[in-house]
Amino acid sequence: MTKSLQDLLVVSDLDGTLLTSSEGLPGCNAAMIRLFSALGGRFTIATGRSPASARRALNGLPLGAPAIVFNGGMLYDYEKDAAAAEHFLPRQTALEAIRALTAQAPEAGVEVLADNGRMYMPVCGAAVQRHAEREGLAYVAAQLEDIPGQWYKVLFGAPPAVLSRLEQFAAGQEWEGAYFTATSPTYLELMPQGADKGSALRELCALTGVAPENVIAVGDHYNDIGMLEAAGHAVAVGNAVPQVKLLCEGEVLPCRDGGVAQLLYELIRRYER
Repeated sequence: MTKSLQDLLVVSDLDGTLLTSSEGLPGCNAAMIRLFSALGGRFTIATGRSPASARRALNGLPLGAPAIVFNGGMLYDYEKDAAAAEHFLPRQTALEAIRALTAQAPEAGVEVLADNGRMYMPVCGAAVQRHAEREGLAYVAAQLEDIPGQWYKVLFGAPPAVLSRLEQFAAGQEWEGAYFTATSPTYLELMPQGADKGSALRELCALTGVAPENVIAVGDHYNDIGMLEAAGHAVAVGNAVPQVKLLCEGEVLPCRDGGVAQLLYELIRRYER
């Protein structure tokens, strides 16, 4: 039972929920996260970004629990500057998927996120180059066979019409130990089977000792659905896709208007004594 802010863990999606791609983090969101944290509430994020990219986006904001990154492929503890849990793609499946999808759409770009902290780009494309520039990510151009280590995820970037065609193609195939998920109109990601924001949230609850019923998750897109279903309480920002709004018990303002700040303010009013 929730009795105070100290019992709560708020988990927010990043892009489209906590911050916008064009305007960044609304000042009201940053201020309310700091207040919520100072009063004892715990706040963290769930994102498809890497730990380094998410750190830059947060710009010094405090997190009260490890972050869900790589869309659930990792829990990252910023206080310890280390992974708290990791999941990897079967390499052979990832290689087969990259070859199959780029044969279907040669114009699609490809990013590979490897366990050495680097992002590799075996197939360049306008969408993935914009993605790297927007998030301030350095990337290494490399032949597919030369990309080392284990891989957290593979991202395919293409215009919406092309991506929709790739998503339909991928849905008609079997991918051993992996699955595809659309994370935006221009990004399709290959993830380890069983690793998503929902499974990562359950891992996070076990790690922190927070009961799932005391978790409030807020999101906007299809890849947030698992997290929203795993949380005790699910909230959609006003710009969320209809499917997300339908499964949530509440809705706050759109991202650019400070929907997360509104949620945190309402929690402070309800539970701060």
